[in-house]
Amino acid sequence: MRSLSIILAATMLVLAACGGGSSTPTPTPAPAADAASAQEVIAATLDVVMHDIYFGDTSDNISNPPVWTVKAGDAMTINLDNQGGLEHNWAIVKQGVEMPIPFMPDENEDLILWAAGILQAGEKKSEPFPAPTVAGEYLVICTVAGHYPAMQGKLVVQ
Repeated sequence: MRSLSIILAATMLVLAACGGGSSTPTPTPAPAADAASAQEVIAATLDVVMHDIYFGDTSDNISNPPVWTVKAGDAMTINLDNQGGLEHNWAIVKQGVEMPIPFMPDENEDLILWAAGILQAGEKKSEPFPAPTVAGEYLVICTVAGHYPAMQGKLVVQ
């Protein structure tokens, strides 16, 4: 689209120069606004089910973590459903950090890239969140003390 605007502007300038006589320069048309930049578009939705004490359908998160895949930098919506009897969180860990066991939320909050916040037992919520801008694999954990490493998953950013 931008190439077409540039070609159109160049053609108008050549025609104006050949038309002769006018000393007023021909204005270059402004490129059309990209619809995607005019408004934020939710690119994907992640559905996360929380149980005591695991994410997803099976209780073997350590050996078989659930995997969520997103596109780098996309605007996302996460739907959280705490079906357990305990409070839970869904948090993305910064890349390249070594996770302490046990994870202590007050002492280790600087290791978290983004967190959904605590959901009480039986609570559901949806909220927007920005996908990480750097591609790679991210560890996802429940930040409630004692829930990691049993409650973990993987976020793949493409």
